[in-house]
Amino acid sequence: MRLTIPRVLTAALLAATLALAGCAYQPRLEAVPREVAREAIFLGIPDARFALNGDPAPLAAMFVAAERRRLMAGGGTVEHMLAISGGGENGAFGAGLLYGWTERGTRPSFRLVTGVSTGALTAPFAFLGSRYDEQLKAVYTTVQRDNIAQILPILTIIGSDSVADSRPLANLIASYVTPEMVAEIAGEYQKGRILLIGTTNLDQGQPIAWNIGAIAASDHPARVQAIRDILLASASIPGAFPPVMMDVTVNGARRQEMHVDGGATTQVFLYPSNAPLREAPAFARRTQRTAWIIRNGRTQELSEDVKRGLLPIAARSISTMITSNAIGDIYRMYLMTRRDNVDFNLAYISSRFTVPYEKPFDPVYMNALFEFGRSEIKQQPWLKQPPGYRP
Repeated sequence: MRLTIPRVLTAALLAATLALAGCAYQPRLEAVPREVAREAIFLGIPDARFALNGDPAPLAAMFVAAERRRLMAGGGTVEHMLAISGGGENGAFGAGLLYGWTERGTRPSFRLVTGVSTGALTAPFAFLGSRYDEQLKAVYTTVQRDNIAQILPILTIIGSDSVADSRPLANLIASYVTPEMVAEIAGEYQKGRILLIGTTNLDQGQPIAWNIGAIAASDHPARVQAIRDILLASASIPGAFPPVMMDVTVNGARRQEMHVDGGATTQVFLYPSNAPLREAPAFARRTQRTAWIIRNGRTQELSEDVKRGLLPIAARSISTMITSNAIGDIYRMYLMTRRDNVDFNLAYISSRFTVPYEKPFDPVYMNALFEFGRSEIKQQPWLKQPPGYRP
């Protein structure tokens, strides 16, 4: 999530300058060496997570096993997949869209739900269905900046690993991700449904998909807190929020992985492009699949009178880069779904939304965006190909 790119960058660049001057670092356990990264185990659960740009075999095997469970549970031949992107406060759009989809009476049950950053916070609600709609609405229409983070005093930033304290966001996540919710996720996992949350392993520079259902279905006593930590990591902007350190074991030795915002490597995803569904076993290919992609943002930056200064230029450049990367992710998914004979559907914040953005996590802005998403779904907002694409 973001406190707005310009403000975060201003604070982060200041923090970087101070950190370089002080050369102080927070303590941590030794990182996992790249050559044994695949052997790192989290909570003793072999399929707890997967590298999205690594060997596709483990993730493909997980999908096949889930499909077997789904069919054994009486699943039909129609399958819906939902991918929810990052976007900070703009997550109110996706929340409103899902809420309005329920009101319209056509919202399906999703076999696969993925989420990154603010999309990671939406994903568990979307996964568990419309009975969580009111909680989802509350997250995006009542939360203010102080519910997300507290900016640290300048002197505290020196030697710190962030410019803000993310404990308010951690507390917010804990208030919704309860043991009861985790038990429900575990039950749906046993039916063959999949919930994946994206983070970035900063040590390895890799996008990671966390298998939330497998963690929820384990008997590990730390499973609830682990899921909360994963959601927090997915929304932790590097430099703005502290990273989330994940304890793992490698051949019996304790190590740590540094995880940050999933948007650092991918803004939105369905499944790895190097794991084509057409290569799945025959029983798993008989399913008719539809992909629904929610882009919590626009497809191009709004025009802006950029001030000629270091921080405004850096802020605008990174904001533009994030938008461009998101469009690249959408094109990748479009080509992937065409290859795998999956029906593609995309919704994003169109130019019809004109409420100005005034300040971080402004309830007026977020409520207006929620209502915009809520009304858009009733007007068939889904595009069958990315904007600007011509076959």
